[in-house]
Amino acid sequence: KFQKAITRKDYIMLKLKKLGKILKWTITTLFILLLLGLLIICLTNKILSAKEKKMLEAEGYLNLVSVGDHSLNVYEYGNKQGKHTLVCISGQGVHDYSVTMSKVTNQLADDNRIIYVDRAGYGMSDDTKIPQTNENIVKDYRIALKNAGIEGPYILIAHSLGGAYVTYWQSNYPDEIEGVVLIDATQLNANVQFDDETSSLMSIVQTVLCKLGVYRLAVDYYYGPLPEGYSDTKQDISRALNLRHGWSNALASEEKYASENCTSAFINCVANDIPKIYICSSNAHLTKECILEEVEWSNKVLAKGEAPVSLDDEFITERLKAEEEQREKKIMPYLEKMGNCELVLLGGHHAIYEQKPDEVGRIIEEFINEFE
Repeated sequence: KFQKAITRKDYIMLKLKKLGKILKWTITTLFILLLLGLLIICLTNKILSAKEKKMLEAEGYLNLVSVGDHSLNVYEYGNKQGKHTLVCISGQGVHDYSVTMSKVTNQLADDNRIIYVDRAGYGMSDDTKIPQTNENIVKDYRIALKNAGIEGPYILIAHSLGGAYVTYWQSNYPDEIEGVVLIDATQLNANVQFDDETSSLMSIVQTVLCKLGVYRLAVDYYYGPLPEGYSDTKQDISRALNLRHGWSNALASEEKYASENCTSAFINCVANDIPKIYICSSNAHLTKECILEEVEWSNKVLAKGEAPVSLDDEFITERLKAEEEQREKKIMPYLEKMGNCELVLLGGHHAIYEQKPDEVGRIIEEFINEFE
């Protein structure tokens, strides 16, 4: 019996050792395969990125301008001897603003010089670890324009969070600005608070994965095809601009400072006589039909396979009331603090320049003609 017990124990230990070897071999193999997969993805990303860079350069979308320890991409078209220089500033996380906004600025290009400057970590601009405060972001914009040989005064056209930087710019350097257009800009107040900030660890992971090229595998989920009316070339340019970074150190920093930047821009805002216009869309619905029109457009263009949004009459009534309160209590105090700012209502999606580009272009053109 003793001999049998020893034999049985040895047999179990032998099986466990074999199982351990199998697990070790399996884990090692998986690790090697993972490294090999990452290497293939990284090399593929470098090859494709080089091709995309050449394509963007050939299409005129690549012009890196030094602003110190990094460079920003300055894309220009239109009439260099035009009446005005329009500088377009994107909202948060929009890498392809020069494409998605083009249906608006194309209407203004015959008589004006059109400029798109990508912030650090956006589009083809370099990434940076410099804190993305109002001061540093506007400093980058100003140096990039100066080093690109683009003199002011400028008409600044900003969307969403870009409005905070424009508010800071026109308050601190009013002599450089001859007009301001805010397209559904973030409604600034004395205590702006944004939720759902990306954790530091997740931000680092996202940045590393993007730099390795893993983001390329999921870019179509985050950035679907452009709405109808864009050429195949524009689609390719949009995708290339979105693939350059995806997530970056600068984007993470911008998100970190977003609440502080918006609050500071409002508190330190200095009223002046620079002509300004605020095109309100996401809080400008006046009828049920207007809301349904936006929802139909969103379901068609932005749903990406998700279930279509449906609204009942009670929800619509509450939303119309909430938007009216938002205009009275948030937007109007902001515009009054800036001074000489007209409110124009154009109900629709937050990215109204994509949903209704013709209307947005007409409003901006009329605004420019008025203060000329």
